[in-house]
Amino acid sequence: MQDGWWTERIIWIQTDFLIKMGKAMMNTNVSLAAIVPAFNEAGRVSNVVDILCRVEQIDEMIIVDDGSTDGTAQDAKDAARGDPRLKVHRTPENFGKGHAIYQGWNSTNAACLLILDADLINLKPDHLINLFSPVLHGQADMTIGLFEGGYWRADLAHKITPWLTGQRCIRSKLLREISWDASNGYGFETAVTMAARKFDWQCEKVPMVGVTHPLGEIQRGGYHGWKTKMIMFYQVGRAWYISRDRGKAMEWFVRLGRTG
Repeated sequence: MQDGWWTERIIWIQTDFLIKMGKAMMNTNVSLAAIVPAFNEAGRVSNVVDILCRVEQIDEMIIVDDGSTDGTAQDAKDAARGDPRLKVHRTPENFGKGHAIYQGWNSTNAACLLILDADLINLKPDHLINLFSPVLHGQADMTIGLFEGGYWRADLAHKITPWLTGQRCIRSKLLREISWDASNGYGFETAVTMAARKFDWQCEKVPMVGVTHPLGEIQRGGYHGWKTKMIMFYQVGRAWYISRDRGKAMEWFVRLGRTG
């Protein structure tokens, strides 16, 4: 009887020790994948890939070429200079940003995802480290990167609508909680924000000092640029409508922009 008790006790202690060791290893060896959706970003995506290659904490760099008609995919490969962490996925046509991120998410087992726009300017390794560290260290479920001191119009857009930033780090499993229907096209950021509100994710804003990107209406040229902007506004509104909690719709408007 006594021997049996001691045997059970020893097994319990060993099991508890192994569980605690496993958790400790998971907390200190969290995998991180960077996902960069890109559409016709040749000449720009290389800048982002180059910076990603300089950050050793990143385990995978996933570029999703969303039906580009230029040399976006090759530009990314050239910038990586054979870095084995780079993966390039190409879609047969342009399905939109939300679909590209979904493809990237499905192609990795990483516990944390660093999601970036493909056209960032003045990006530095420290910007990325500051963005993903709170999530990797368990201090936040999601971080959002906000432009500051880069270009005044881009800075202003992030001050007015911070939830629309394309720069963020998030625990991968939380993407199961968002509406992928709402994420269609440019709706991803809004769908993520709505999920963060609904499920009380712990979020943190991270300033990205000096970083900016070209404004869409300038980058794509007059008519096409403004047409893309109007499509974006429609898809953002659609994402909100699909994801909204009807009982808290007005509360969401009141708290708009206070993501962190």
